[in-house]
Amino acid sequence: MHARYLRSLARNASTAIDATYYNPAGLVFTPDGWRFSLNSQTVLQQRDIEATFAPFAYNGGQQTKHFEGKATAPILPTLMGAYKKGNWAFSAVVGVFGGGGKASFGQGLPVFEGQVAAIPATTQALTGLLANPALAQLIPAAVRQQLPTILAPLTGVNQYRLDSQLEGLQYTLGLQLGASYKLTDYLSAHLGARISYAYNTYSGHIGSIQVNKPGAAGEYVPAPAYFALVDQGLQSRLPALQPLLGSLPAAAQASVQTVLGLPKRFAEGTKDKQIEVKQTGLGIAPIIGLHFQKDGWDIGARYEFRTALTVRNKTKHNGSGMAQFEDGVETPNDLPAALALGVSYRILPSLTAAVGFNHFFEKQARMAGGKEALLKHNTSEYLFGLEWRAKDWLELSAGLQLTRKGVTDDYQSNLHFDMSSNS
Repeated sequence: MHARYLRSLARNASTAIDATYYNPAGLVFTPDGWRFSLNSQTVLQQRDIEATFAPFAYNGGQQTKHFEGKATAPILPTLMGAYKKGNWAFSAVVGVFGGGGKASFGQGLPVFEGQVAAIPATTQALTGLLANPALAQLIPAAVRQQLPTILAPLTGVNQYRLDSQLEGLQYTLGLQLGASYKLTDYLSAHLGARISYAYNTYSGHIGSIQVNKPGAAGEYVPAPAYFALVDQGLQSRLPALQPLLGSLPAAAQASVQTVLGLPKRFAEGTKDKQIEVKQTGLGIAPIIGLHFQKDGWDIGARYEFRTALTVRNKTKHNGSGMAQFEDGVETPNDLPAALALGVSYRILPSLTAAVGFNHFFEKQARMAGGKEALLKHNTSEYLFGLEWRAKDWLELSAGLQLTRKGVTDDYQSNLHFDMSSNS
């Protein structure tokens, strides 16, 4: 929330202006009067995905593809204010409390390209099926001998191209208000609340899908038009085939009908598709805190209750095939409860060391698709910081943060993935 966090990381026992967020109970141990802070951070992050899916080989020959993602938040502003008078302190914070800014995937996502890659995978599976000796036991020779010629426009498709792109934006904006009171000379308490507004958008497209033209090496044609022509050709031959198809066993007849319906399905499935979705939701949660100060020691504690948040879709286009993006769908998007503890000690008038601990109760928060059940454990952060005032005009600091996530393979997805980190 504050630029000071980037300097020393362990801020949970702070009594500086950033205590309005990290340790609001500590504000009563500051001088009387007003204090304000306006600061901003810039976030630039790589969020690349490396996915392995055998059908990707039909586009470039490699089963493993690299999807480059860039997350950017050029401006993450925060306004903090505090007023201290006697045993009372009042504080306010306005800023971005959650979300990762904007993430752009110039080649789309594996889940979207996988839908296109499945087309040549299906056509090549047909090639193997036609060569299967077991087919002779199911389908009479009169039908079996015609299938390779009839299906050649399908089985000859073994390459594809596409243009895919996706941008996602996620922000949780908030207003936090609270009051702190000095209970004794050494101990204070805080009571406050935060109202949060979730704003998410997803926009992108899958289009310009092409497949190789059978018998014309290196030539690609628009997939929707190609498969529509193949479907027309099959439909024109169906009247002559119907007597033969009618003689097939019921199971074989159903299978052949499914195969003959593939061109129409492919023609529809390869049309240009767009996704344009906005999600919004509102929630509020209480915040409590304690602070102890004596003999150079500062000990802070803060507990944020779970923010029950449900976002509702306003959808203009949803060509993704994903039900979660349909118009009007409501999705749980809670902010988990959080426990923050911090201790700092003034070793010298100019030197302060601090440690901190954050615990996010994610398994008790509601997530889209019930993903909280897929977590092994909640997230914990271990924080260490050191600040040295070398001169009146110069401060040096260092910090370390160890973040331990409970994510599993089943929890990760193209649209939301996370991992443990050291920073």
